[in-house]
Amino acid sequence: MRKAFLYFVMGLGLWGGMLEAQEEPKKGLDGSGRTRPPRVPDAPFVPKRDMVQRQKDQFWAGPQDEGRFVQILTLALVPREQLDEKLQAWPMYQKLSQEQRVRLVERIDEFWVKSTKEALEVAKEFQLKVGPENEQAFVRAYWTEKMATEKAIREQLSPLRKKLEDEARQRLERNFKSNVK
Repeated sequence: MRKAFLYFVMGLGLWGGMLEAQEEPKKGLDGSGRTRPPRVPDAPFVPKRDMVQRQKDQFWAGPQDEGRFVQILTLALVPREQLDEKLQAWPMYQKLSQEQRVRLVERIDEFWVKSTKEALEVAKEFQLKVGPENEQAFVRAYWTEKMATEKAIREQLSPLRKKLEDEARQRLERNFKSNVK
């Protein structure tokens, strides 16, 4: 009798849980009464997290498009009062809809906040004297130096990378070559 009652209560709890799980939100998408505005699609050159692309005749899917990263970084490092005129001079900006333009500026601002935070963490870690008066100058100098270093490393290692990629591709092709004639 006790087991039957216990099974009955457990079954009732499971059944009630399923009914509760199927309820729809009463107010907005987040349950608070507010709904989120529709998402504006990003332009093709706005960086997205974890994006890996492979070109048509490229065997390896490499890291994010470095050219696009440099473009966004360059725009993020431009002083805010000059940003609008730099964007107006950029041909790709003219092709965007108004919503995409607004979203691009928002993403640039988000990127500026992240890059500033990272640069200031480096300054703090290495005990550099960076105050509010020279913060923006330090952030610009930090990222300029970092990009120059990354570019120099890429240029020096690209022949080695090309050689290693070709050897790896040949091994893969040898092992997995299709027998279609």
